[in-house]
Amino acid sequence: MAEPASNACVIAGRYLASPAALRTRPEGPIEALDTRSGRAAQVRIVFASEGWDEDGFAESVSRWCALGCAEICGALDFGVHEGRRFLVVPPSLGMSIERWRATRRPGPAEAARLTLAFGRLAERVAAAGFPVDAAELADFAVGPGPTPFLERPLLGSPDANPVLVGPRDGQRTLARIFRAALADQPPEPLAGWLERAGDAGFTDLADCLDQLEQCGDRVRNELRPQDEQPVGLEGLFDERAYEAELSEPLPRSWPRRLAGGIGLLAAVVISAALLAGRGGAAPAPPDPTPRPVAVEPASVPAHPARHVHHRPHVRHPGRPKARRHAASAPPSAPATPAPAAPSSGDSGPASQVGVLPDPGNVDTLPAP
Repeated sequence: MAEPASNACVIAGRYLASPAALRTRPEGPIEALDTRSGRAAQVRIVFASEGWDEDGFAESVSRWCALGCAEICGALDFGVHEGRRFLVVPPSLGMSIERWRATRRPGPAEAARLTLAFGRLAERVAAAGFPVDAAELADFAVGPGPTPFLERPLLGSPDANPVLVGPRDGQRTLARIFRAALADQPPEPLAGWLERAGDAGFTDLADCLDQLEQCGDRVRNELRPQDEQPVGLEGLFDERAYEAELSEPLPRSWPRRLAGGIGLLAAVVISAALLAGRGGAAPAPPDPTPRPVAVEPASVPAHPARHVHHRPHVRHPGRPKARRHAASAPPSAPATPAPAAPSSGDSGPASQVGVLPDPGNVDTLPAP
């Protein structure tokens, strides 16, 4: 029984990739996972051209990493897989030029400004001896700002092509970038620049970029100042004006002003009505002269009659009769003295004190 085909490919025993993606793009870049990073970090694998030896390939990778530019991707690792040399680069941080064009819809001057930014990166790559025209359109990306990014190392081949590394190198790549960023026929003089750059007709890459900046400035000056920003790099990373147009509030129309005026008038009328209702004669202040107040005599509640039950005394035989002493007799209730009758000359609150009522039928204890 034949073993089923594996749906995974491990490059150099470390990077996990898809065999289908490798068949679709034999040169890369393809998405992969670094299985030794601890969290399976996402990377991209790029395969180099044939003919490199070990020392030459390592020296070329070192020169590329020495560029030290944040917009140019570096190399994380390199090695050999099935006889082919490869590079490991970080994942992409931007979007393709076609997607940026669809979301932003740039004008001719803005497309020229983006192409000029890619041209500054191409100058650094060409100065280091790497072929700029070896790049494809998919090797460039656009980040926020917009910020240009070069997505993979342009090592080329060990057999240097004089057409790729000569002084005219990079002009055809910039022409492709400008066509992808605008997608329409540019006005003059940008149309003349595009045709000349596509044929690598400028003396060198620096002359090509200078002519691009001048043509873009001329097109921008023919438009209104608020439509386009300067083509130079001073306006490349500043989108505050563009964001201000998106966040600017809409002007107020006359129905909103009329509704606001009616509400203010209604509030004034209601306040005036409340103030008018509270007007009139003020209440007279209270008389501060003290006046006597009659106090009703406090009524004393009558106590209920208490019934005392006497248990007959039983004499036990053989026990001598105990003499009842006066000290053993229960104490009698103290007599309440009668209140003195008020004299006729007394007046005031003392004359209004009442006599306590009779407590009622109370059984007294028998005499000893």
